Amino acid sequence: MVGGARFPSSSRLAQFASLHKGDLTLALSAIAYVICWGLLRLTHWKVAGAIGISIAEAALIGGLCDYIALKMIFERRWYLPNSGVLPRNRQRLVDGIAATIENEWLTPQMIGKRLSEMHLVDRLGSFLEEFKLDHLLGPDGLEQILSRVLDFLEAPESHERIEALMRRALPRTFARIYEVANRLGVESLSARTLANLRERLPELRRDPELTEAIETGIHEFGRQLHDPGSYARQLAGRMIDTIVGRAVDASRGQISQMVRDNLAGLSDEQIRIQIESKTRSHLDWIRVNGGIFGAIFGLLFALSRIILRDGPMLMGHLRGF
Repeated sequence: MVGGARFPSSSRLAQFASLHKGDLTLALSAIAYVICWGLLRLTHWKVAGAIGISIAEAALIGGLCDYIALKMIFERRWYLPNSGVLPRNRQRLVDGIAATIENEWLTPQMIGKRLSEMHLVDRLGSFLEEFKLDHLLGPDGLEQILSRVLDFLEAPESHERIEALMRRALPRTFARIYEVANRLGVESLSARTLANLRERLPELRRDPELTEAIETGIHEFGRQLHDPGSYARQLAGRMIDTIVGRAVDASRGQISQMVRDNLAGLSDEQIRIQIESKTRSHLDWIRVNGGIFGAIFGLLFALSRIILRDGPMLMGHLRGF
């Protein structure tokens, strides 16, 4: 704080200069032009003023032309013929981005290779070793599952399915005896099984031993997935390879379509803002370089005019030395 005025910090000034370097270059060129015009018109430094005006003019022309060129890329203006390169070529831009992403940056082969390098079986094993039913199902998840099982067992069609399954599972001799016993009025095994389940399942809703038994089995399966020689790991590996392979095949064409769909939902103005916000700071260097090289060429042209006009006199002075 100096004299009650707050000055911006150097970091803010640097950030401002970085964001507006093109405008600052153009402004400096305009200021230089005014100063040199004053030197030429109001002082005796005619030669220096003429050289300075030539430099400032060329810098202004270079900066303004590059400014207009950038405007033509991003915006449509009636006074700039064929302006709005990006909006006018929106579909070509979208198709080009989609094709580049899928064919060069994110090919199905790259996806498959990346997934294979992630050691998914080991990750699955680590997850199952720390598995908790409450985390996956919620505090009442197991109870809800058991309730659904009870509802399923109460359905008449469930009795028929279990009865048919038991008949197929029993050996032929036992199946015939079982059929005769049913005709004599003996209660079927399926009816007894369902009755026992209906009686037992409500008791298991809040049974901590059931939760512990399920989690212990899952943890053991997770440990087996870390064993290279276990059948569980080999089976999981084959299943994951199959899933990954199908996912990679299914992704063909989907990546580019997803890009097209996402970009189709954006307006021309939104696309312009997104592209310009990512590239404007870098593209402004075009304006800076336009001003710098314009100034250099302006200096060369000014010197060449002086040499052409006063060359013999300059050569005479040099010979006098």
